[in-house]
Parts: sequence; structure tokens; C-alpha cells
Amino acid sequence: MGITKHLAMANIVDKNFDHYITIIDDIFNDLQVLTVNLNNKKMSATVSDIRARLHEPFLFVIVGEVKVGKSSFVNALLQTDKEVCRVAPDPCTDTIQQIVYGQEEQTIYINDHLTKITLPVDILQKIAIVDTPGTNTVVTHHTEITEKFIPVSDLIVFVFEAKNPYRHSAWQFLDYISNEWRKKVIFVLQQADLMEPDDLEVNRKGVIQYANKYGITNPHVFCVSAKREQNGLPNSGFNEVREYILATITGKNNLRLKIQSLLSTSKNVMNSMEEGINTTRQQLEADNEFRNKVNLLLDNAEVKTDNQVGNLIDLLMKEYDKVTGDIQREFEEGLGIFTLLRKSFLSIFNEKESLKEWIKELVKKLEYALKPALERRMREGVLNIADSVRQMAEIIDAEIRKNKAAIKSNNEVFTDIANKRQDKLEKLHANIEEIIADTEEYVSNDMFQKSAALVPNLATGGSIAVIGVILMAVTHGAVFDVTGGILSAAGLLGAGVITLTQRSKIINEFAAEIQKGRVKLREQVKDKLDTYVKEIRTKIDNNFLEFDAFVNSQQSKFTELQQQYAAIKSKFFKVQKELDLNP
Repeated sequence: MGITKHLAMANIVDKNFDHYITIIDDIFNDLQVLTVNLNNKKMSATVSDIRARLHEPFLFVIVGEVKVGKSSFVNALLQTDKEVCRVAPDPCTDTIQQIVYGQEEQTIYINDHLTKITLPVDILQKIAIVDTPGTNTVVTHHTEITEKFIPVSDLIVFVFEAKNPYRHSAWQFLDYISNEWRKKVIFVLQQADLMEPDDLEVNRKGVIQYANKYGITNPHVFCVSAKREQNGLPNSGFNEVREYILATITGKNNLRLKIQSLLSTSKNVMNSMEEGINTTRQQLEADNEFRNKVNLLLDNAEVKTDNQVGNLIDLLMKEYDKVTGDIQREFEEGLGIFTLLRKSFLSIFNEKESLKEWIKELVKKLEYALKPALERRMREGVLNIADSVRQMAEIIDAEIRKNKAAIKSNNEVFTDIANKRQDKLEKLHANIEEIIADTEEYVSNDMFQKSAALVPNLATGGSIAVIGVILMAVTHGAVFDVTGGILSAAGLLGAGVITLTQRSKIINEFAAEIQKGRVKLREQVKDKLDTYVKEIRTKIDNNFLEFDAFVNSQQSKFTELQQQYAAIKSKFFKVQKELDLNP
């Protein structure tokens, strides 16, 4: 009995089935992990559904009249220590019973016509049974079976009493099974041991004729004795049934078909995944090209702006030299010996004619001449620089808008990545536009308001204070203010007399202070304009940090994704090759 049972279980399901199902399940598990990592819930659900189908047992639907031996047939076919279908002398129920594997024995009410029974019987992990009540009930409630179970069944077994296989209700049920599913039907004449061989053969041929009338050509009819099988006696007819099932349903050929079906179902997932990977590669390449182009544009714009700053400084120095040169000549002439004596004499009668007042007027003259000259040049130059800086930001903004997405937001696989990337670009676009607006505002107002805080003392020296040339603002029309003041020598102003030696020293110190002011002016203008340009460049660069981090992150994930997908694809091809499946 034990040997017979072992052979029965081994022969009803191909021994390689579990092996390949485990391999394929591992493949789909890897694929599902991949979809979860991509945060693609829809595709993850699809893969999960395929995995669930992978583990579904073969489904046998048993149809027949009451007391024809359906339950005994199932128990004998599966050869288990425990009854899978209960054998009772009288009908216990008129409901359809779905018998499946479960760790505990329990009966679950589904509705008035369907009950699910779970049993801890190992063979039920491979084969599930739908046991129908008498066919009169089945005909009345045929929809429950024809819609819920027949389409997904692997085998439909019509069990007849061998003595009388012609009852109308059993055959009537065939009317409710579409032609598409009739190819799954086999016919069993149960209790064959109760008939003479010749009479049994007559009924077997009669079943074939009936089947032909219902459009089933070359029907498979088996004559069996559950009693002989369960008692371990020969010629029970069950070996023929098992051989048929193994050859057409649970054997290697059908295993191939089932796996082929699952792999075909998963083909769309794999194709979408591969298409998504290729698209992601294109997107990463495009994003890297985009960033390289942006950096090149920024570098070129910075070089152009640096040249403009240099040209502006040269023009400012020319204006400075022209104005200070005129004042310096007037200063030297004013320190002539006769002029000094004249001013000293006149100051006795009129304080306004004193040397001190003359120096004050000279400084005012320098300031009034220098300020508008520098301001005019500065305003023109800074406007050009600001315009270049703004153009730099606008060019980058245009590149952002032109940067087309290879991954669309409706991409079947990479929806989450596409949406995140779009968010980064929109944020980047908004920030660059804000920089453009801020640049215009900064040029117009900001530096003028803050200029007072930027004023240093550029020209003081020893006992002589010559001129303070102060950079007031560097923006949209930078303003230079000449403050500072008064060339003085304590002894001179006190005594009102200057010797020739003192005169030479004062002139030299005046020239030195003019030169010092020139150097300070150049440094101040260059520093402020360089800072301005670099601040804009830094702002633009900083706004790319988040996008760059996203691209770098996706590049790292993409490399890992490629490797994972390649491993999955390799496993798929290996299974296809081993089972000689179509790719």
C-alpha cells in the first residue's frame, strides 16, 4: 500500500515540477524586489500576481451524479492516508466543495452553493479538487462552476456509474461548458469491477458516441475500479488515468506549457523593464551632456565677464588719471614760491585767500571732477557686465527648458524616477528665474542702499592728508564718491610758510597719494565686480547641487539595476534553454 501510494504521487506530478517552480519563483522574487525598489506599485502587483499563479496547484473539477463513486475515485486517484473527498452512503450536501491544501482541517463557508475545505494533505499542494454534488444541482447552479472554476481548471472529469453512463443531467452539463474548455474533459466509468468486460466495453463505446454528439472528438474514456485500487489489486484502471494525466496535464510537457505561459505573461514585464532601462540610460547620458554644456556655457560667460571687468577697470583708470593729472598740475603750480607768498599776504586781510582755503577748494574741485567721470564710466560698464551676467543665467534657464525628458511621467516602469526628475528640473528652473529677477533688483537698488557700509579710507598718509577715493557702489551703474579731504601739513597750516624743500616733499607725497588712490580704486572695483560675478555663478552652481545629487544617485542605482536585471534575464534564458522553451 505504501509503495503503491508513493508511486501514485510520484507518477501523477512530474518529479522536476518543484525544482523548476522553485527556480522560477526565485526569478520572479528578484524581479519583484526590483519593482519594489523602483517604487512601481503597479508592476510589483503584476509580478506578485504571476508568482501567485506559479504556486497555484493543478485544478481538477469532478462532475457526476450522486452515488456514482466520485469521492472514491478522487481518493483512489490521489492515494492518500486521509480521505480527500468524504465518502458517505447518502448525499451530505448539495454545495460545491473546493478542496485545497491547508495546515489545518477546516470548512469555510463561501456562499449557499460553495464551500472551501482545507486539509493538511501534501498532494493537495500540487492538485486541488472541485467536487460537485449531484449533477441536478450542478445544472441548476452551473454558473458557479462554469464561470469560477472551468476556465482555470486543468482537468474536468465526468464520472459515470459504469452500469449506466447515459443519465441526461450529467450530459446536459456539457452544454454549459464552452467548446474552448471541452478539450480538458475526460470520462470515467467508475465501479467497473461490478460489470462483465463485454458489457463494460459496450458502455465505454456508448460514452464515446455521446461525447461525439456533444462535439468532443476522440474523447478519452477510462474504466476504473476505486475499490480494486484502494485494496492494492491489479487491473484497477488507475494506472491508465495517471499516465494520461502525467502525459497531458502534470507531466513534463505540461510543465513546459505552464512555465511557457508564465514566462509569456512575464514577457511584457521584462520588455517594459528593458525598455525602461534603455530609456534611463539615455536620460542619464542626456543629463550628463546637459550638465557639461551648462558648465561650458558658464565658464565661457565667466571669461567674457572677466574681460568686461578688465576693460571697465582700464577705462576707469584713464578717467582717474586724466582728472587727477589736471588737479596735480594745478596743485604744483599753486605751490610756486610767488603764489605762496601772495596767498600768505592776502590771507592777512581775507581768510578766504589763505593756503588752507585754497587746498579745500582744490580738493572739492578734484571731487567734483572725479566723481561724475568715474560714475559715468562705471555705470556704463556695470550695466554691460550685469547684462552679461543676466544673459548667462537666461542661457542656462533656456538650456533647462530645452532639456527634454527621455523618461516620461507615464513611463510604465520608471514613473517614480520620472516624476522626481521633473520636480528637480522645475525647482531648478524656478530658482534660476529667481536669480535672474534678483540680479536685476540687485543691480537697481541693493548696492546703492548698502554703499555707505563699503566705504574705506583710501588716501591718508603721515602728516599730509591728500584725497580719499571711495568706491560707493558696484552694481547697475556703480557710483564712486570722492571724499577725503584736505591736503594738510601741520606746520604749513600753522605757520603759513613753506620752504622749497617742504614744497618738493609735499608734491611727491601728493603724487604718491594719487597713485595710492589709483591702486585702491582698481583693487576695490575689481574686488567688488569679481565678487558680484562669482556670487551669481555660485548661486547658479548651488542650484544645480540638488539636481546633480539626484543624477549621481540615479547613476549609482542604475548601475545596480542593470546588474540585477542582467542576472534575472540570464536566469530566464537558462530555464528556457533547459526546458526547450520559446524565448
